[in-house]
Amino acid sequence: MDFFVVINSILVLFILMAIGYASFKAKIIDRSGARGLSSFLVNITLPCLIIISMQIPLSEEIFGNTMEMFLIAGIYYALSFLFAILVPKFLVKNDLERGVYRFMLVFSNLGFMGIPVTIAMFGEGAAFYTSLFMLPFGLLVFSAGILMLRPDMGRYFDLKLFINPGIIASLTGLIFFFAGYTIPDPFFEVIDILGSLTTPLAMVVVGALLAAMPFSDMFSDVKIYVMSAFRLLIIPFALFILLRPFVDDPLILGIPVILAAMPVAANAVLLAEEYNVDSDAASKGVFISTLMCVITIPVIGILLL
Repeated sequence: MDFFVVINSILVLFILMAIGYASFKAKIIDRSGARGLSSFLVNITLPCLIIISMQIPLSEEIFGNTMEMFLIAGIYYALSFLFAILVPKFLVKNDLERGVYRFMLVFSNLGFMGIPVTIAMFGEGAAFYTSLFMLPFGLLVFSAGILMLRPDMGRYFDLKLFINPGIIASLTGLIFFFAGYTIPDPFFEVIDILGSLTTPLAMVVVGALLAAMPFSDMFSDVKIYVMSAFRLLIIPFALFILLRPFVDDPLILGIPVILAAMPVAANAVLLAEEYNVDSDAASKGVFISTLMCVITIPVIGILLL
């Protein structure tokens, strides 16, 4: 494993967070500005990123592995949802805060860190399978993810809840994927450029929101460390134990386990802001889990040797 790739990816995220932090302290960005950026990301750039991530060629030759990776992704999410139901009950009492912890346990930073880390471990062929594993992400984050953050919205079923840019982008991307349709230029380039803004701007927003709280609060919340331990170590280890007896291909086994070990998705902060729940907890979760993964990703890598 090229440890430098992991460190480089993490350093980029922290530098972007530091820019957001400094921008808030310098009053270049205020809380309303961070919220506006967050809404732009959730409704414009993130849906573009979802569509672009699904622009993958599908051939008969790799169809079998494609279905196997989809099945494994389903197992991963089922396992993550199980931990998300159980663990926050013992960590937090407030329903809305509990929803943020559930979201952080299920959704990890697959997009920015996933591909470079899996390529470093398994070679260039890992990029395709990593992209496949990421396909259900957009559909789930804008449906189950929203219901996690706002469980009150699920008590009165409203179809409009599931008609949002993220769901529309996910369904569009899946249709294009299975139909083998490639978006033509210049539309592809525009969508690609907008999608590429998601990670850097999201980390800037995380940094700005961290700057709004006392510095000591960023490190003093024990619950965040417990959640991060489950996110980074326990969930990927449990997935490894479940898959190992049934999956012979080290690529098909290793990629999902490493992706399961990624830190909390920055989307946790964006959607927490968008749906008026505890974005402070989400910001701390992204920050601490990203910091801890410098140690935990190599540990999971050793497990796979």
